[in-house]
Amino acid sequence: MTGGVEAIFRALSAEASDAVTVPDLGRALSDELGRIVPHDGYMLAGLDPLNRASCLFTEEHDYSEAASRRMALDDAAGAERHPFERLVAGPAKVGVVGLGAARYRHSVRLHNVSVPEGFDSEMRIGLTHARVAWGGLILVRERGRRPFSAAEAAHAQTLAEPLAAALKRFVAATPLRPSRYSLSPGVAVVGADDKVTSATPSAHEWMRLLAPVGTSADERDLTATVWNIAHLARRAGGQALSRVPTRDGWIALHGQLLEGPEAGAVAVTIQPAPGRLLLPAVSVWYGITTRERTVMQEVLQGLPTKHIARRLDLSPHTVNDHLKAIYRKTGVNSREELLTGLA
Repeated sequence: MTGGVEAIFRALSAEASDAVTVPDLGRALSDELGRIVPHDGYMLAGLDPLNRASCLFTEEHDYSEAASRRMALDDAAGAERHPFERLVAGPAKVGVVGLGAARYRHSVRLHNVSVPEGFDSEMRIGLTHARVAWGGLILVRERGRRPFSAAEAAHAQTLAEPLAAALKRFVAATPLRPSRYSLSPGVAVVGADDKVTSATPSAHEWMRLLAPVGTSADERDLTATVWNIAHLARRAGGQALSRVPTRDGWIALHGQLLEGPEAGAVAVTIQPAPGRLLLPAVSVWYGITTRERTVMQEVLQGLPTKHIARRLDLSPHTVNDHLKAIYRKTGVNSREELLTGLA
């Protein structure tokens, strides 16, 4: 089986680079992982690497929206046996629960959430690469199927980092380009019951754009990313931010807890991500070094190369070398393309 793991390791990078949409990525990673860890459904979430807010989401034949939200709330409250915070932070990247094990026979979550949804066994994988948490993956098996085994968990542990690297590569494979979104910023108010109580017309359009392909666009329902921002704003005591990469540009979601009689209501602002919010995230996704990021900050101020060199106590040649590395990593060809991509 070692050869199979190595083959999957090699395939993941190519699959991530070739994927066009987030659902494409989810299916590709599921197919490759399914060669040694068969499963009936999956949920893949990508995280903003700076604050672990949800920024990508796709799923296939898995939990309902209501069950997914309950699991996220339980995870945040420490009620899950294998919370993702622990999986991405610790050495054990994989956690398995299932009715096949005696210690889970009386699991409240399994009996109240998984079994009613039609699943007997679940595997969670924390996706960490280069000490950064990039996301999480949940695999499920239907009732009547054998539970995930210890051997399969070991294979998943081996592939956790390559899966995380593939998720990062999917985003970094898209060149940094100006946003093609012409929508004005929108604001949606999310009530304590996680329903949209009011929204600007542009917010409704933004939420339709963020909704997974093929899903119904119920105006009162929220996409996973918008719900996550509202949830994080409540947890963080006031505010939360996510930068969402798409093929048409980056989108920023900012959640802010409202004051007043509506306890738990959150205002979510959705807009094309401005450069001041985008630069920190882009630096991590594209592997920009600390010195390269400093040069990018100077470029964003419109300074010429000679001025940047003097301010940073570098030679113009060294500044140009940094710029060439930045262009290569972000897929741009010039200073002008870099500036417009971060505008």
